[in-house]
Amino acid sequence: MSEKPEDIGLDNKSQAERDRIDLNHEISGESTGRIQRFLSQNSHDIYGESEKKKSERAYRTMLDMLLAEDAQYAALYCQVTEKLDRAYQAVDQALIDINQRLEASDRKLQILRENATELEDGTKVFQSENGSIYTENGNRVSDQMAKNLEFSENAPSWEEYKEEKQRHDVLLRQQNEINTYQDEVLIPARKRMDDKDNPPSMDELKEIEKTIETQMPDVVKTNYHKGDLRAESPNNLSVAHIQIEEAGVGAPNISAAFDAARLDIPDIGSLPTLEVAPGRTPS
Repeated sequence: MSEKPEDIGLDNKSQAERDRIDLNHEISGESTGRIQRFLSQNSHDIYGESEKKKSERAYRTMLDMLLAEDAQYAALYCQVTEKLDRAYQAVDQALIDINQRLEASDRKLQILRENATELEDGTKVFQSENGSIYTENGNRVSDQMAKNLEFSENAPSWEEYKEEKQRHDVLLRQQNEINTYQDEVLIPARKRMDDKDNPPSMDELKEIEKTIETQMPDVVKTNYHKGDLRAESPNNLSVAHIQIEEAGVGAPNISAAFDAARLDIPDIGSLPTLEVAPGRTPS
């Protein structure tokens, strides 16, 4: 094998030439195997990207970068997302319950109407315990119109019909409150949380969290406070956990970050280690 020509390799080049070669490597981002000498970590000029920009470019979205590099943001984002998930689940369950009760109430009202007495125009009427007669809409029937009406022993009373009608109206009102809450609070919150290129700020996250809870209808709160998603489904990762895992290497332990932020626990690395005597286990 022939010997390497004298002009090949850095050792045989002038200091100025070696500097020029190293600078070109640093501009292109290629490793030289030596400490960077010309471009600082945050440098940004016409020759290339700064290290910060390269770090940003390494993530697919701005949200990925925040989740991977800002433990405090990631903990709050995870917390708000879990509350949003729980609110959606509570809404779904509340709607299922109310729809079932509405169906039962509809059937009962239908039976009551079928067994009610009718006026000549087909209007359903019910007799109260004091003898007064009312239409199904709550209008009192005049004595002149009522004098020829007959009521069977099985005819439902006005009080029975009125009670069921009020129950039905309450269920309809609750159903409307839930749908409004979902349309005006949860859906916009989910849309904002899912904006990966322009993610919500810390203040926005706090406001979203507050709105989820303060605007929640009472009928939804019952299901919302029944349990914690993490406690009930430890293997069921929330959207936030999935996004954090996909953000890349360096993503923080979100559960630990959340607990530390909430309880103000010092960094475990700063705590003294316990020395255990030989033959003994720590208590």
